[in-house]
Amino acid sequence: MNLLVIELSQLDYKEDVFLALQSIGITKASAFDAKNLNSSLESEFSLFTGFLQSRTDKEGERLIIMAPIDSPDDAKELLQNLEAGGIPLKKEDILNLMVLPVSMSFDQASGWSK
Repeated sequence: MNLLVIELSQLDYKEDVFLALQSIGITKASAFDAKNLNSSLESEFSLFTGFLQSRTDKEGERLIIMAPIDSPDDAKELLQNLEAGGIPLKKEDILNLMVLPVSMSFDQASGWSK
């Protein structure tokens, strides 16, 4: 088993990524809102940050998607499906994708697995 981690930096492609995940059979995925650390450190702290959000604040927003996958080949198929759908992955900085090996996992349906 492996863990697929996607850092989506262009949130306009969120639905495309979700559809591509479903197209390869991934239904157990989690998504987390995140912020680019460089953007956080460069922006000045403001008392009214929660009330007024500028365009530059939104530029540092990210979406982290994590999902268990059987093989790194699943991640390759995901990228192929995105490119086939017209997503310019090689021309624009849209996402970073990583596949991490998992040494052990547990869930209610499967129990422990190694």
